[in-house]
Amino acid sequence: MKTILLPLVIAVFLPFQLAAQYNIGKTTITLRDQSRSRNIITNIFYPATTTGTDAAIVNDGTKFPVISFGHGFVMSSLAYQWLSNALVPKGYILAFPATEEGVPPLHSEFGKDEVFVARIVRSLGDSINSIFFGKTSPYAAVGGHSMGGGASFLGMQNVTDITTFFNFAAAETFLTESAIQTAKKCTQPALVFAGKNDCVAPAGGNSRLMYGNLASEYKIFANLDKGSHCGFGDPNVTPCELGETLACAGTSYIPEATQKARVLQLLEPWMDFWLKRNCDGITRFYDNIAANSTVWDTLQSKVITCAALGTPTAIRQNNAIKAQLFPNPVSEQLLLQLDAPYQQAEMQIADVQGKIIYTAQWKGQQQIQVSVADWPAGLYLLRFTTEKGDFISRFQKL
Repeated sequence: MKTILLPLVIAVFLPFQLAAQYNIGKTTITLRDQSRSRNIITNIFYPATTTGTDAAIVNDGTKFPVISFGHGFVMSSLAYQWLSNALVPKGYILAFPATEEGVPPLHSEFGKDEVFVARIVRSLGDSINSIFFGKTSPYAAVGGHSMGGGASFLGMQNVTDITTFFNFAAAETFLTESAIQTAKKCTQPALVFAGKNDCVAPAGGNSRLMYGNLASEYKIFANLDKGSHCGFGDPNVTPCELGETLACAGTSYIPEATQKARVLQLLEPWMDFWLKRNCDGITRFYDNIAANSTVWDTLQSKVITCAALGTPTAIRQNNAIKAQLFPNPVSEQLLLQLDAPYQQAEMQIADVQGKIIYTAQWKGQQQIQVSVADWPAGLYLLRFTTEKGDFISRFQKL
């Protein structure tokens, strides 16, 4: 059996930089959740060298965070092109599970699909046979709209390896589990959007209650003035807009394009903060709320600062061998002491942006020394790969 090596990943405070603007590639794959004997057709949009189906993914050394997003009731997984059009060019991979598009939907299964897709697409960065090999960040988010938003609470209960989750006009789930009650088991940072003029899933009986029950240390409720239910999806999506027309006759809304633009003013910096570890993101998030205080009513559990990034929850490590790395922090010489000599060994070291800056191979050595005297100060991630497994560790260069 061929061993698939974990990519180098690291959690750090990255300085804010203007993101490159990428083209949008699209592919459709079927994922298999063996634990549920369930196939999950998934549409994935990703940063590409050219626009189009199965276009080559960008190969500039960037590791892209993954966002899995669940659609609304009887809506298509492809009814959120506006979201992928906004986020993919900024360096995100968006995955849309195409399950539970019919009637009756299985809410609990859909929530599990959302989380499963986030995990598996992220892990494709470890698969040498995937177009995403070496391209995924360790950070991932789950989101959803309406039914998909309610399902995100079901899927995120007791989950700690998904960095954050968000939802648009989340609707209560009744068939198997209650999203309102399940929110008590959700602990990851959460951004809950609602529209004040939503009469399909009014916030007062849906998302506002879910927000109130969240066990998250960091949670924010953002209620948009004159926001609608269907304004969180693509325009002219018949199932949603027909239902809204019937249920909300005479209700006025802001234009859908305005609604989406205002949502992105909060969602983009939120994702930059939690998924790209840009401290500047949370500053821009609060600045945008302050600049638009007449259109947003917000609640929060506590003020979020850069210190919230201090303990990453999504780092994947697989220390199958025993070793010691010292001194740490280091100024000049870094020493790796192994528990035994290995016949096939390779060391890779990546900087804070996930770019490999050092590679070397050894055979039969039990102690390895690397000179880092000329390296820039900062955090690095070392991976030492052997025939018996990997050793992964962070270190700081002074």
